[in-house]
This record gives sequence, C-alpha cells and structure tokens, in this order.
Amino acid sequence: MTPVRLIAADMDGTFLDDHSTFDHDRFQRVYTQLQERGIRFVAASGNQTIKMQRLFADFPNVDFIGQNGAEIQLHGEPLTAATFAPETVTKMLHIMTAYPAAQVAVCGIETVWIRQDADPQFAANMRGYYPHVTAVPDLAPYTQDIVKFDMIGDPQAMDKLAEPLRQSLAGLAVPTASGTGIIDLIQPGLDKAWALHQLSQRLAIAPAEMWAFGDGANDLSMFRYVGHSVAMANAAVAIRRAADAVAPANTASGVLAYIEQHVLAKTR
Repeated sequence: MTPVRLIAADMDGTFLDDHSTFDHDRFQRVYTQLQERGIRFVAASGNQTIKMQRLFADFPNVDFIGQNGAEIQLHGEPLTAATFAPETVTKMLHIMTAYPAAQVAVCGIETVWIRQDADPQFAANMRGYYPHVTAVPDLAPYTQDIVKFDMIGDPQAMDKLAEPLRQSLAGLAVPTASGTGIIDLIQPGLDKAWALHQLSQRLAIAPAEMWAFGDGANDLSMFRYVGHSVAMANAAVAIRRAADAVAPANTASGVLAYIEQHVLAKTR
C-alpha cells in the first residue's frame, strides 16, 4: 500500500463520539506519532472552521476543512473561504420558501443566521451546533460571505425534498445529506474532495497518499478522491460498502483505533 502522508477525518459521527467530544489523551499520543512520521491530520467537517479550532485548541498543527469543503485552513496560514455570490444567495432564499417543511440556516464564515420565528428546537439545535447564531426577522439581507445553507426537518420529509431541491437549485447549489434530517446546500464543485485537491496542490501530497474517514453521504466525495477510504461501523450500509475498509464505531474512538493498528503499528 502507498505510504500515507495525510489523514482526513469527518467529525460528527466519525471522529467525535455521540457527545461531540473525543479522547484527548489518546489523540495526543496518536497525533504526536503522526507528526513524528510527517503525517498531517485534517479535521474535515460540515462545521464552521472556527468551531473546530476551539475543539482542537490543544493541537495547533491540525489542519481544517470546514463547511463541507468551502473553508480551508492550514496551520500557520489564514483561513480561506469560497463564498456564494450575493445574487445567488438571494435566488436560493426565494427558492427555499417553496419548501416550508424545512427550517433554514444561512451559514457565514463566523455567524449563522436563522429567523426569529424559527422552531424553538431547531433554534436550540443550531446554537448547539454553531458558536455564533443570530436570530433575525428576515434572512433576505444576509447575502455576503455565505458559504453554505442548512435545511433541517423531519427525516422522512427531508428525504422527499432531496430530489426536488436538486432540480430547483440546479446550477446554484448542490443538496448534500450530512445527517438524519439535515440537507446542506453547498456550492457546485466545492465539496470535501475539492478541498482535499486544494491541499494536494499546496502540500504536494498525491491523492493516493491520503486516507479519509467518514460516516455520511457528504464524505463519499472524499472516499472517491483518496487512496484509502474508511467508513465507520456506525455508518449506513451504503456508506460502508463505498469504503475500502471499516473502522470501529465513533463511540469506540474508531478513527484512533484504526490509525493505531493500520498506520502506527506498521511504521514503528
């Protein structure tokens, strides 16, 4: 197998446990050994980069792919973000009014906007998921520096919305399922694989030298791009079938366990 030089791991349902945390002591041991071997670790998530920076505050050399690929930050470099054109945001907000079954969040680089009349549980979930959530009377004015949208609702209802959304937003955004009842609207061509390609170019690391861990549909582009893909045991059957291998569940520190067994134990 080609030596690994970069490991990208999705966060929720993959690297993080069901309480949105991880074993810091175990990661410190693994991370130190990865650094000694010149292997970069990339946190790749639908989360904002600023949230992940707080999560990994004790690990300053971790690299980040945020907002499902729209944000990239290498340690020691400023955050770079690809954003929707303001006129595209306006068009999308108008289209989304045709889907009242979904609650909408407009995600900027630092702030996420929701409506003041949003469902209270949705609002609470957003505040748990993002560091800076602002409730406003109308989402229409917030068109600058937008990196993605969240549409959230009943899982069965959202499953039915996926294809209609794909058709109505063609050319503007791509609906991507990132969790039960959650659809992210991302910029066409900008996904986690796109971000990994940017890292490949900047760091001179070939895709074959990259590994990726994930549990959801928004991780499949990474699986197709890298040399070795690993699904979590807790992932859906279709995700596991798309991967080269399966790691223990996120609740069992599956990413770290797999790295210990298949990277560190073989490179001592």
